[in-house]
Amino acid sequence: MRNFHVGTITGIPIRLNITFVIFLPVLAWLISRPAQLAAYAGFVASISPHEVDIALLQTGNTPIVIGVAAALGLFVGVLLHELGHSWTARRYGITITSITLWIFGGMAHMEDLPEDWNVEFYVALAGPAMSVLVAAVCYALLFVVPAQPVVVFVIGWLAVINLTLAIFNMIPAFPMDGGRVLRALLARSRPYAEATQTAAAVGKGMAILLAVVAVLAFAPIMLLVAMFVYVAAGAESRATVMRDLLADMTARDLMSTDLRTVTPETTVDEFLDRVVTERTTAYPVMDKGTVTGLVTLSTVRNVDSTKRSSTTVADVMGPAPPSVGPDDDAFEAMRTLGESKGDRVLVIEDGRFVGQITSEDFLSAIEVLQGIGTRRVDIEAPDGYA
Repeated sequence: MRNFHVGTITGIPIRLNITFVIFLPVLAWLISRPAQLAAYAGFVASISPHEVDIALLQTGNTPIVIGVAAALGLFVGVLLHELGHSWTARRYGITITSITLWIFGGMAHMEDLPEDWNVEFYVALAGPAMSVLVAAVCYALLFVVPAQPVVVFVIGWLAVINLTLAIFNMIPAFPMDGGRVLRALLARSRPYAEATQTAAAVGKGMAILLAVVAVLAFAPIMLLVAMFVYVAAGAESRATVMRDLLADMTARDLMSTDLRTVTPETTVDEFLDRVVTERTTAYPVMDKGTVTGLVTLSTVRNVDSTKRSSTTVADVMGPAPPSVGPDDDAFEAMRTLGESKGDRVLVIEDGRFVGQITSEDFLSAIEVLQGIGTRRVDIEAPDGYA
């Protein structure tokens, strides 16, 4: 999904996902509903030194003002939560490539995920600790801000919601911080992949429990969160096992050096002849030693048969696949392939196209590695989800 770059904080790019842009006004509306205002007013009144007049908060356009201010304040809190992770990760030498805010909160993207249990433990705890700090600051502000009903309500609400965010994130379920804390503690005495599988199983159990509560409470947003947690737990487990399987392997170990390419001037007719004779349905397009695109059988399918002799692959080719270096980590190459949503990555060395790795190459390598006793790893999560 599309992301929008909105700025940089301490050298970390900040992005807004399109789901965030869509969900923000929905969240503001949800907060501004009379029933929600009344419910939150009770919590704010319990911690505020000032009286909270619910009738005044529900007058005229005040609910909308509160909803917008509270929604923006919440995502500032989420951003600070992710910065807590990011700043702590930096102290351990981990590069943060960006922070993305989206419908389910935020995500700090790390160039290298920590595998030392103590590093992951502190990085995971830093986010909830930041949320607790934000809640404490908001609570302290209640004693110094003017007794203006809207200001008091919004600041008090932010104190409550940031504390709730910290507690909720400590639920032991991926991708929340509690799941990573659990994995870090488990990894003290067992292999990282095994610790991940156990933590993922616990996370799926928590997701099922959360879904049951959501159904009983008629809370559709909570149900969506539960579904997301369940899927994310399985994805985390599989990704970790794949990384373990591909440990110590590079792109060079997996790449195919059978470099079948076409030139931009190749006609569609000539391309189809090669598809039939070579039984290959996708070819990188090579122009003066550089791969400039990719042409596939599906790409040329819509070319009129009467124009195939005059249409070149340059007219119909798609963009060039992403590239990696031959000495790049094999798992990173697989992650690059997944992020591109394509079926291959090119291997480029000193500007030269020296090989490619397709999704089939990865599957074959994983199948072989699973069959080797010294690298045998069950790629299924403990509950059977693959």
